[in-house]
Amino acid sequence: MAEPSSEQIRWNQLRKQYLLDERGIDFYELIKSQLGLHSTDYWTPYFSVWARIGNFDAEKMFNSINNGKKIVRTHAFRTTLHVIHVDNLPLILSATGPALFKASRTDKFRKVNLLSDQEVEHLLNRVKSTLQNGPLQMSELKRAAPDAEVHMRSALVMLMARGEVVRAKASHARNNLTSYALMDEWVDGFRMKHLDEEEAINELIKQHIELFGPVSIDDIAWWLRVTKTTVKNSLEKIGESVVNIELQKQGRYMMQSDYEIAASLEAPDKDLVWFLPYEDHFLKALIDRTSFIREDIQSYLFPADRRHFWPSNPDAPRVMPSPGLRATGEVRPSIWLNGEVVGRWEIDDGEEQKKIVISIYRKGARNHQESIEQSREKLENFVNDSLQPISGG
Repeated sequence: MAEPSSEQIRWNQLRKQYLLDERGIDFYELIKSQLGLHSTDYWTPYFSVWARIGNFDAEKMFNSINNGKKIVRTHAFRTTLHVIHVDNLPLILSATGPALFKASRTDKFRKVNLLSDQEVEHLLNRVKSTLQNGPLQMSELKRAAPDAEVHMRSALVMLMARGEVVRAKASHARNNLTSYALMDEWVDGFRMKHLDEEEAINELIKQHIELFGPVSIDDIAWWLRVTKTTVKNSLEKIGESVVNIELQKQGRYMMQSDYEIAASLEAPDKDLVWFLPYEDHFLKALIDRTSFIREDIQSYLFPADRRHFWPSNPDAPRVMPSPGLRATGEVRPSIWLNGEVVGRWEIDDGEEQKKIVISIYRKGARNHQESIEQSREKLENFVNDSLQPISGG
């Protein structure tokens, strides 16, 4: 069997992200295949889909999220918000839910840690009974259940961790003031089936390797927020379907089938340009992004100081924090050329007609300005023609 080159391995990772013009799927299938789309910023999932399949019906996607049709928005990986296909919810919440529940249950800032287990269960039942009246916003919940007001946010997160509550309606696609609803009432036909936590973690680690591999033990532990020991134990159970390779002087894991596919790949014969959004789920799945973002431009993509965020002089000199302080992993919107990041884009949000503004950090990329400009223009049209109409207010 031929041994794939590091370049072929990188192209294979991007192939699994539907970034090689393999666009014969709809947004439901894409979201299901990617396990979840990061959604800290409410526009990010739409941009993540657009980057992979081109123009699509963004309004239909918004209505699907807003009405619990096949996809929902809830907390999962690294306790953050994701848009997830309902078919993936039992596995993902069984693996990530216990840690998410514990994080809220032991929250000292909101003093949930001072409550007894009996008091916590009473709190959760109080919130669930209130939600029997239909989707309610946070302010409405607090008015309806004033005795639970102090711990309302923690209660909602704990209930989302159990798969009992989900974020429901928002007035528009960019509004983070959502309402909350009972999962089994909001998502037609859905009943949460809890899996064994250890088995769910093992399966999710396998799927992480399938989707993002090659990945390191550090990558997996970062993405799922589990210990490295847990990852190593899971790898032993997964067995021979996974191969261990050395990449950039570090051991990484990928599926045996992917290893064989990578060896047969050829580099595309034309420029490929992608605009991935803020906190795209692909880069968030890797704690080490040097395969795709060279060290000399990482500080432009992971600014350590919020004053470095657009629109404040994105080309100013930057100093990256030490590796130990980069753990938040925040990634600004990135411009990709032929498999690596060459620049950054942002939305000039000051006008009614939005503009996509770019900065290119790799000198060689300027020779491909026409291809980059074509993609920038398509993205700008998508923002104004598809996202703006569903993002009022």
